[in-house]
Formats: sequence, structure tokens, C-alpha cells
Amino acid sequence: MSGMAAAFSDPGDLFYDARNTARPTRGRFRYQDECVALRCIANLIYGTVTEIIVEWSTDYIAILADERPELVSIKHRDPGQGDWQMSQLRHVIGDLHMVWRAMTEQCRCTFASNAGLTPDASDKLTNRLRDYLPAAVQPDEVARFQAVLAMPDPPLPRRTEITAVGVRDMVGALSLLDRDTRYAEDCYRALVDRIVAAASEQPDRPEQRIARLTGSMRAVNERQRPRQADQTLRIADLRDLVLRTHDECVRRPARPAASTMPLQAIRPRTAPLRDTDEWYGGLELQFDGSSVLIHDPVEVHQPPDRSYREQRSNGRQLVPRQRDVRVVRLDVVRPDRSADQRRQQVIREADLHTQLRSLPELIDRWSSDRQIGYVTAIPPGRSLPVVFGPPPYSATALDGLLRALPSLGRVLAGFHSNGLAHRALRPEALFLAGHQLRLLDAGLAAAPPAMGEGMPSYRAPEQERPARRAPTAATDVYQLAAIIYHLAVGQPPGPNPAPPSILRPELSPAIDRTLMAALLPEPGDRLPLLDLIDGCTAVLRSGGALAC
Repeated sequence: MSGMAAAFSDPGDLFYDARNTARPTRGRFRYQDECVALRCIANLIYGTVTEIIVEWSTDYIAILADERPELVSIKHRDPGQGDWQMSQLRHVIGDLHMVWRAMTEQCRCTFASNAGLTPDASDKLTNRLRDYLPAAVQPDEVARFQAVLAMPDPPLPRRTEITAVGVRDMVGALSLLDRDTRYAEDCYRALVDRIVAAASEQPDRPEQRIARLTGSMRAVNERQRPRQADQTLRIADLRDLVLRTHDECVRRPARPAASTMPLQAIRPRTAPLRDTDEWYGGLELQFDGSSVLIHDPVEVHQPPDRSYREQRSNGRQLVPRQRDVRVVRLDVVRPDRSADQRRQQVIREADLHTQLRSLPELIDRWSSDRQIGYVTAIPPGRSLPVVFGPPPYSATALDGLLRALPSLGRVLAGFHSNGLAHRALRPEALFLAGHQLRLLDAGLAAAPPAMGEGMPSYRAPEQERPARRAPTAATDVYQLAAIIYHLAVGQPPGPNPAPPSILRPELSPAIDRTLMAALLPEPGDRLPLLDLIDGCTAVLRSGGALAC
């Protein structure tokens, strides 16, 4: 064991400052406990934090895999209070400095809040930090302290939204653990309750509580000065708690599921469908011994000449077996060349689900002069927006996405080896289950290039004018990099994008080099698909996408 590990391995070894330990006033610290929960969730699977010590000389101490503790002070700003002035942070910074010095400077210090710093405070933190420390502190010590003092960006969630953020992050963690995300709220509350118990020095078992109340003088002394071990939460134990809570929820008697659609939207249809019928959520489609319940939203496309109408929707197959499916149907309204070309493309789409084994299974298909359609399975898991919510993604979500990229690379390689490109990559079409990332559909692989094709947020430059440069495998490289960029920083790259870590400083600089090389405007200059994926997964080996 290294010297640092030995220094902090035994209970009571970390410096203890009772002034900055708020156990007697825990009633108003639910927000702080949930902030700790967010940090724990971010490290349940891939993170570098191995232990959290709550209410120990500061709000909590994170023990990282590199064995260098991080002192974290949490403060909340209510609506209307604005950003932090440096005068309001004098005691926070002074206390962090005092504990840092008592721990022989062998730690990092972090101030975390839902609000940022005013420009004046940022300037003083950079250029006048010595004014806010004891007068006897020498300039070289100020410089050393400044080097380990961090103000995280983006800020923490507000008090009114932190529970929702925590449950959302737990959804992502459960998905990466191959567990049912319906129990995310139960798992999150169990995690927070465990943090509260440790922070308030509440023993886990009844016999421990009795001993604490009626025991020896040693127990009385422990109430005055708690043991470090009692305040320590091991991430591995918290992961076990989450998994145990999930399994208990699974074993509970199932409650009747509520309808996912408004009652007025469910209009059972008894008459046979006509070619001109439009789909809507709740419609039950019947064909050749199969029955599918259509879900909202329904994607509808008609060309300017209105020669055909194309409808696409996810749904639930009811007969012959229950499973999630995707249904595509094209109705020829007026036969002409445009309708016939699109009809052939839909036929080709269905063929690709048979030709490319990495695409979802083709379940059914039908064809006539006036109508063509097919049904495919929905990939295992859930789409990225359902699993992780809106961008920017948390550390857990980003690392989970990067870890699953090799499986998506194999899917796209199947397209490219057949001279095809998907050309319509988007988060909604990427389904995550454990460490596997799969495609929902064949995208535009069956269609000829068209000006302005694909999702605007992820459109490659050559898709704007494909007559000059036809889309290729490099188009998929650009789109995948654009998706990762968007999910990492919260906005699509656009023309001449800034490096991601400029927009989100806590991002690893290693991801800058990879994404920027994949987002070059000239297709021939971009990284190959394999290099893009290798570069992203290398970020995991260097500590993860974010410093968490």
C-alpha cells in the first residue's frame, strides 16, 4: 500500500474539525445529502471516487482512486440571491484552507454550489486570493492552495430540481447495470437515506442504535467525536445497496400499470383499415394474424406532389406475441414516378433488416400495388434520451456512452463493408442496453443522397450539397462525433465548432482531439470510424470523460 493510502486507511486518521461538521443541525441539509448522492451515482460504475466521508471537517470528503482526498464544501443560493460575491465566500475558503493545511496539504479543495461567481469574485479568486486568507500565509503557500482549489462548472442543480436530476441519473446508472429503470426512484431514495444515516451518525441495525444510547462511556465519547469509519460510505457498498433495492422492488407484487396514453386518444377500431387511413396513438393495426398497437408520435411524410403518404411509428405487438416493434407503411395516393421510387426504397429498407444482421429483426412485411409496409423489432434497452435525459450528460452517462461505442462501431462497420452509410444517426435512434449500443433503423441507407438530408443538428457538410461530394462512411463518422459533442457540452457543434472542453472545462482534453479530428469539414480528412471509437474509449482509460 502506498504512503498516501496508509495515511488515510484507519478510522480517525483524517483531520477532524467539529466547527465544520453540521450533524447537530441536519434538519435543513437534505439538499447537501442529495448533492452527495449525485456524486455517488456518477461513480457507481466507472468513476474514480472509491469512498465518500460525510460530515467530516467539511460537508464531505471524496477519496479517489489516486488516493488523494478532495474536500468539498456545498452551498445553495435561493432564487433572487444571484451569484456569489467574494466577501460571501471568505469563511468557506478560509475553512477549506485551514483543513487543507491541517492535512499537510495532501488533498484537493472544491466549492460546489448551484450558483456561479460574479466576474469580480472570479477576478479576486485568481489575482487576490491572499487577501482572503490569514495574514501570516506566505505567497508560495497561497499559490499551492490556489492550485488545488476548484470551483466546478456547470453548477449543481437547484434545491427544487435536485431530486428529479438524481432520479434521472439513477435511470442511467440502472440502464448501464442492465436493471429495470422503472425502479430508479426507489433506488435513489434508498441511496439518499443511507447517506442521511451516515451523516447523522445513525447506525444501520437496531442493536447498534441501542448500544449507542445505553452503552459504555466509549459510546458517549463516540457521540462527541465520531469515528471516521462510521461516516464513510464505500462506493462498492452503495452499488450493492442499489442492486439490492432494485431486486427487492422486482420481487414486490406488481401494481396495475397506468395507461401511457390519454383515454380520449384510444379509439378502438372495428372496421377494416382503408389505404387512406391515418395512424394515431391507440390505433390497433390488424394484418395477417398479427396485431400492433400504435404509439404516439406518428411520423408522417408526404412529398410536395402528394403522390404518396409515408407513416412510421413505434408500437406494441399484441398478437402473436407481445413485444415492442416499429411499423413503416407507405400508401400510394397517385401512381407516378416519385411514388414508385419511394416504394422501391421502402422495399430496400426492409431488405436491409435481413441483409445486415446487426439491424433489428424483420418481423413482417406486406406489399401491393397501392401499399407497402414492414414491421421490425425494437432493439433491447431504451433510446439515449429516455435513458439519460437532455444534454449535457453527467459523468456516468458520458462514460456509459463511450464504453458502448465499440458495439455501435461494429453495427456501422456492417453498413460500410457493404458500401452503405446510415446517414441519419441521432440520439433517438441509438438504443442502450448495458454496454451495448444498437441502431433502431437503417436510416437513409436505402435512399439516394438528397440535398439537406439527415438531422440538421448532426448533418455532415457533404449532406448539404451531395451532388458535389456524395455521403460515405465518413458521413457516419461526422454524425457520430456530432452526437457525442452535443451530449457532452449541451449544444450541437455547428460550423467551426470550439473544442468541447472550452465550452465545458471539466471535460477531458483527450476528447477534444478525437472529436475535432472527426468533425473536419472535408470527409477525406476525418478520422476513420475505428480511430474515432478508439480515441473515445481511450478517454475512459485516462480517468473518464469528466473529472467527477
